[in-house]
Amino acid sequence: CEPKQFDGGSTKKEKESYWGLFLLALAAGFVALLTPCVFPMIPMTVSFFMKDKKAKGKGIRDGLIFGLSIILIYTIIGTLVAKLFGESFANWIATHWVPNVSFFLIFLFFAASFFGAFELTLPASFVNKMDSKADKGGLIGTFFMAFTIVLVSFSCTGPIVGTILVQTVQGGVIEPIIGMFGFGLAFAIPFALFAIFPQWLNNLPKSGGWLNTVKVVLGFLELALALKFLSIADLTYHWRILDREVFLALWIVIFFLLALYLLGKL
Repeated sequence: CEPKQFDGGSTKKEKESYWGLFLLALAAGFVALLTPCVFPMIPMTVSFFMKDKKAKGKGIRDGLIFGLSIILIYTIIGTLVAKLFGESFANWIATHWVPNVSFFLIFLFFAASFFGAFELTLPASFVNKMDSKADKGGLIGTFFMAFTIVLVSFSCTGPIVGTILVQTVQGGVIEPIIGMFGFGLAFAIPFALFAIFPQWLNNLPKSGGWLNTVKVVLGFLELALALKFLSIADLTYHWRILDREVFLALWIVIFFLLALYLLGKL
């Protein structure tokens, strides 16, 4: 095999794939907003910024800084993943059975979390420490408040963020940064917009059972994605555990069960 030659610039195909990744991560961020751990926090957080009606400008400023802080936090996560793993790790992921089977098990773990088997939580002491720093006020306090929201919402956003990181780390160095920036942007937009236009909160849908429905639907999607990674390992090493027919049959079953759930039969 002849070694591939790379030029200095990005090809049109690469740019299109970057945009596709960004839009996918953006959509995932908007979906994450509709989970039970995040959606109820939007009006509470915005109300905190707007509690001093005489200092409306300060509330808007703090809301914008809060949104930018969320974007920065998620982008830093993507940058760290890109620096820690890099392209050589991406090639290993794409070809070896160990990471693909590991990702299969991780996605099953995420699906179980969305189905309500358990809650993904970070250490309470760490969350409380960040929350105490948010009480200091000013720019630093606003940043730590954003950090606290990211940590508190981890039980719902963790599996989605993990899914994006698993998908993007297979591409190389740039992909995790783009993916996390897109997710953070979508996650931050409502907080900034509602801080600028607090009257929009009156039109925000009320929290309810539909939030849990979103979470369960995500659980089914995580289950379907888990099979993809097991299929990659199976095709590469010819285990013949998950042939094309079996793979399609399992996907049909998963989405049939999802349809039954949405119809209220499950």
